[in-house]
Amino acid sequence: MKKIKKESRVERKLRRQKRLSELREPKKNFNAKKNSFEIRDWNLWYGDQHALIDINVNIEKNKVTSLIGPNGAGKTVFLRCLNRMNEEMFNNVKTSGNIYFFDGANLNSPDISEVELTTRIGTIQQKPTPFHMSIYDNVAYGPRNHGITNKQVLDKIVHDALDDAALWNEVKNNLSDYGTSLSGGQQQRLCIARAIAMKPQVLLMDQPTAALDPIAAGKIENLILSLKRRYTIVLVTHSMSQAQRVSDNAFFFYKGRILESGPTRQMFTDPKEKKTKDYILGR
Repeated sequence: MKKIKKESRVERKLRRQKRLSELREPKKNFNAKKNSFEIRDWNLWYGDQHALIDINVNIEKNKVTSLIGPNGAGKTVFLRCLNRMNEEMFNNVKTSGNIYFFDGANLNSPDISEVELTTRIGTIQQKPTPFHMSIYDNVAYGPRNHGITNKQVLDKIVHDALDDAALWNEVKNNLSDYGTSLSGGQQQRLCIARAIAMKPQVLLMDQPTAALDPIAAGKIENLILSLKRRYTIVLVTHSMSQAQRVSDNAFFFYKGRILESGPTRQMFTDPKEKKTKDYILGR
């Protein structure tokens, strides 16, 4: 049996320094006009579990990219890589490879602050999570935390965000009511308004309609279609019909790998991989 050479302290230090230097280096040929993210040779481990394996894809700007695949395939893990939430949630995360975004900066560079990430990348969870405060304060929460205190400025931010989230006309006379008093679909649109109040460039959505009835889900889907004119949207969904209705591109995940990626229409009408076809057809 071949012995595995034990890494010395000096070797570990040199490897860490090399990785740190790599993370700080921007991607020189990043296509900023076309892509919001370019992911290269990306791997992620939870302890000994290899959760994402050799991911190489681009996420196009002002498009909706749906992440599809069976439970446990790596969709949500991948989504959390795009806002560094895996490291926030778990202690035993290891990664290799690079995720470049916007102007070619490395997403995992120590020079990218948490504040910058939360400002430029908004996140919508599966279950609506409005804060236990008024509708107005829910939307104004982020801007206030970033130092905006002028009432007129906040009023405009709240109005514009609620309007963009197709909620203003439903709540404009009740802005002092608790956000939690709204229906499930309204709460989810409030969470979207709270995210876009920060003027992000990307919205990450993890099954945003899973907890909603069909009518409320339809409103969210229409909202997604209108928002992609200004935002890049990455959407985890288990609904094949939803992926076809709202997404421009799709990534099919299977056991931690992306087995197939490309335009959604092409993937659903002429999949290249048998496993993709089987999944789409519900086999």
